Amino acid sequence: MPCPLPRPLLALVLTAPLACGDASDGGSGGGSDDGSGATTDGSGTSHADGSSSEGGDGSGSTGGPVVPLGPWRVMSFNVMCSGCTPAGYEPWSARVPHLGDTVRRHDPDLLGTQELFAAAEVAQIEAELPEYTSIWWAAPDADSLDYADAAIFYRSAMFEEVEHGFYWLSPDPDEPYSNGFAAPQLPRLVVWARLRVLADGAEFVFATTHFDNNAPSQEKSAPLVLSRTAALATDWPVVMVGDFNAQPTDPAYAILTTGVDAAPPRFDDAFVLADDWRVDTNLTPAPAYDPSERIDHVFVAGGPWRARDWVADLWGYGPDDQYTSDHFAIAVELSLE
Repeated sequence: MPCPLPRPLLALVLTAPLACGDASDGGSGGGSDDGSGATTDGSGTSHADGSSSEGGDGSGSTGGPVVPLGPWRVMSFNVMCSGCTPAGYEPWSARVPHLGDTVRRHDPDLLGTQELFAAAEVAQIEAELPEYTSIWWAAPDADSLDYADAAIFYRSAMFEEVEHGFYWLSPDPDEPYSNGFAAPQLPRLVVWARLRVLADGAEFVFATTHFDNNAPSQEKSAPLVLSRTAALATDWPVVMVGDFNAQPTDPAYAILTTGVDAAPPRFDDAFVLADDWRVDTNLTPAPAYDPSERIDHVFVAGGPWRARDWVADLWGYGPDDQYTSDHFAIAVELSLE
């Protein structure tokens, strides 16, 4: 859903010295020119030291032997920006605890979020989820913006970060805050992290993104994501989640799942791999949900992944049983065998 930014943040975005064609619902930070990742502070939030990185593949093969992974619960959740207040939704301050409850009910090991704003809002979600470590684009200097439009949360007791990086969905993906795949288009980015399983030392890549809603940005972003993912999936299995603003019948989805010109690399859709799917709701009667219209996805690459119990969350909160967001959170159990 296209959402305006709060006026003060919009003004900051539009006057930022870096290339920011429009505004967005995230924050800013750094990256790394060599893709080596970033350092973390003691707060649980990772801070970048440069911009961008190599990206990954969806070809289903890796350069080394397949190491069993999981089963893990993986979740994607567009939380609806704090400045978005359409009719039928509570304000951000009321939604924050409901967002936290939504995540806790599904208890994911890996979570990708979209449409967080600046550091203060990330901190609110972190307070709801103290058992997770977050990775997002944090402002490298006082003249830049925090930009958490895409953010990673991983279970701290299960994983540790090896490295992470960022790139932007634009013709110049290594330029922070850049756009240009559509007019207008908000700055959009991919956040990825190579994580190590504490129990056995196995490594994999987890990523999240938010494709812009203005066409043709989605189908221009898809080949970039595949090319950047290719290098990663050569060495590690990859899980990528996000709001892709693309239904299964849309060109961007076709590119992501079949490759450019039907050639590798490509992703597999966990919904397609799953042996079952369901709706989780507390509402009576249960609201209708059509998975053929889904635009939030969990994609996998770099190995023979298995998926089960794909879930869309349609939970109502408050006296009026309102949804927490204009997107339904999705979750699925993944394993690599």
